Amino acid sequence: MKLEQYKDKKAEKKKILTISIGVVLLISVSLLLYKTFAIFKETATFSFMSGQVDYFGNSDVYFLFYKGNEMLTSMPQKGNEENLVFERGECDKGASIEWDAERWAPLVKDLNQTKTECKIYFKEQKDIVLGKDILPIESGDGLYAVTHDDLEELGQEWNKTEYRYAGADPDNYVSFNNEIWRIIGLVNVKVGDSVEQRVKIVRTDGVKDQKDFGNYAWDRSGSGYATNWTTSKLKDMLNGIYYESSTGECYTGSNGNKASQNTCDFTGNGDEPKGLDDTAREMIDKEVIWNIGIFSDSERTVKKFYEKERGTSIVDGNTYQNEWSIETDEGGKHNGIGLIYPSDFGYAVGGEVRNNCLTKNLYDYNGGNCNTNDWLKPNNNLWSLSLASHDIAFVVFSSGFVYDDYSPTLAEGIWPAGYLTSSTKIIDGTGDIDSPFILSQN
Repeated sequence: MKLEQYKDKKAEKKKILTISIGVVLLISVSLLLYKTFAIFKETATFSFMSGQVDYFGNSDVYFLFYKGNEMLTSMPQKGNEENLVFERGECDKGASIEWDAERWAPLVKDLNQTKTECKIYFKEQKDIVLGKDILPIESGDGLYAVTHDDLEELGQEWNKTEYRYAGADPDNYVSFNNEIWRIIGLVNVKVGDSVEQRVKIVRTDGVKDQKDFGNYAWDRSGSGYATNWTTSKLKDMLNGIYYESSTGECYTGSNGNKASQNTCDFTGNGDEPKGLDDTAREMIDKEVIWNIGIFSDSERTVKKFYEKERGTSIVDGNTYQNEWSIETDEGGKHNGIGLIYPSDFGYAVGGEVRNNCLTKNLYDYNGGNCNTNDWLKPNNNLWSLSLASHDIAFVVFSSGFVYDDYSPTLAEGIWPAGYLTSSTKIIDGTGDIDSPFILSQN
């Protein structure tokens, strides 16, 4: 009797042990399945604003990684061979994703529920060399080809086809100097003794919430005085305190035949916008020679402006130069910041009226809907780089036409412009105002 009782107890203990082992195995398998839920990948090295990633905590996060619509088995590493970069992230249960590019890690915000699922999308980064491949050539508003095969005064070297953004509001926005600038296009320029092509950009007013540039005199002297861009006070300001992000002399209004001298602050702390930062200065091509030919002809089509701007016409013998470069700059500074040409404004017209407008004189652009289809039409009168004589400069009027009726001592709007180095590339963005092109020299 006692032996039977002993055997029964031993059997019961064996049964309990078997059940316990089964439970442990079941829990282990369940945890394994839990940790490999679908193909989510959980990483404990990411930082979060709220919640904590751990294996048995209350704020577990599961990640899915995608290249477009293709699901990946792991997160691409920084500097991966496929050149994949972060595109966007999304989470359920009220959480959201921000990307820390320096740490190459997602930052999950508002993480407060268990088993939150986040999807991170990557895309292939394609470096776009600045040139005609910025955007496909379109028949409507966008990037237009401009040919120069019949210029009378210029040689064959200037005949390269240019590409200009045109229309009322093309997708030509670019992030530059931590601001929104716009791309004028791929433009023929003189570099040394040859004609090459560079992308020209301009800082326009009225973009997003950034500060408008304001009004300045083109030069200190007015009627009866010698005026030339190489010695102008506006050139000195743009390539001095503006280029250097500093404070100093500027001219902001007329006082008889001389402009009023003032102090301008381009450090970012004054009324003026901030000047260029180190990255922006590196992207400006300082070897480009700016043509500053005088233009006094009665025919003032965009083609004629383009030709005269790059021509050899000067005023009063050799007193006035037709080029601005390191060698010709009497002030000793040449940092590559200028203004738009009248031809830049003329070639910016797009849409169905473009062909007709290009045959007009630029002083007639306020008719035939030329001005309403030109994104370079300013809200206030705007100085151009070109002179009609030694004491009269061309102005792009707010109503959308170009005329030479202003003394350089008057205070008018200015839009700084410059040419980018040939090594500068677009690495991201669509050119839309909400997705401007992103530039890099790496």
